[in-house]
Amino acid sequence: MQAKSRNKKSYRRAVYLLLFIAFAGLIITACTSTLTIVSQDATVTPGDSAHMVISIQWSETNYDRTDRQVVAICVPKAWDAANNTTMTYTSDAGNGKMVVIPDGTTEPSTGLAYPTAMMNKFSIGANYINDLEWVAFWSDNKLSVENGKTVNGKIYISIKTGTDYLSFKPGYAICEDEDGLSDANSGYYQSQFGACMEVIGSDATQDVEDMCNPQIGSAEPTSATENDIITIKYNGNLDTSALKNKSNIYFCAKAYTTTGDSMEVCDPSAQTQLTLFDTKQWRIDLWPKKFFSLPNGVSLKQIQYYFTDETGAIKTGYGNTADPFKYTFKCK
Repeated sequence: MQAKSRNKKSYRRAVYLLLFIAFAGLIITACTSTLTIVSQDATVTPGDSAHMVISIQWSETNYDRTDRQVVAICVPKAWDAANNTTMTYTSDAGNGKMVVIPDGTTEPSTGLAYPTAMMNKFSIGANYINDLEWVAFWSDNKLSVENGKTVNGKIYISIKTGTDYLSFKPGYAICEDEDGLSDANSGYYQSQFGACMEVIGSDATQDVEDMCNPQIGSAEPTSATENDIITIKYNGNLDTSALKNKSNIYFCAKAYTTTGDSMEVCDPSAQTQLTLFDTKQWRIDLWPKKFFSLPNGVSLKQIQYYFTDETGAIKTGYGNTADPFKYTFKCK
């Protein structure tokens, strides 16, 4: 009889524990957020403003809430979106402005600044060049929502673009300041990346930084001087030439100075050899000033380059053509 009694007590404790866990889960699940991209400019003239509209919806569960809504965008670093963005909101809980989250404010689940936490969580999405940043905003006022209510709202975004020609896929993310990017329960946050946006003008001589599509050759960062370290990448998966099957890939480049002089480094060597970092993907990290043996006081305007094998007989240029890849120096 004592054994049966103990078994019954153990069973009851197990049931109570399960009920407690289930009840606690309901208490924790305080908000479910949903993000939808309503509209986004497909093309923008460099220097003009890009416009986006997203809709957001959040539901409060188990108790009344008063929070700030957080909206973050992933856009080119060169746009300086923190200082060049106007963002407003309309909602069932009130209307107002979205303002840049002040420095020193941390995302609650990581203790990191919101832009850093967003980058760690969502990265750059479907973009292929990491020349983007997350910029986080929140509602100028806390919004009160009653338990059991669902609130609908829209975010209107206008960003003055830079003068660079580029294409990329904008990123969007939402959460509430109390929950942040917590993974304690699903639904606290949501992110999406939009379709490719082209910021291109009428000057056909301008280089276009294409972040939307994988490139045979690419360079990061896009804004640099001859005194910065730049990374040049070769993607053999996109190459149609025999170079993609070579075990050694080399960098062949000609540099042009701002005074019209030029210098070339093209011989296969340890200095020009690329390093394999993924399947048929190679990279070289270089300091242009040292690489081209630039005298003091000389500045570079552009590098034109190919990828080649140890014989120099096989060369891959832009789009599998004879045209060189181009990297234009600029400091932002």
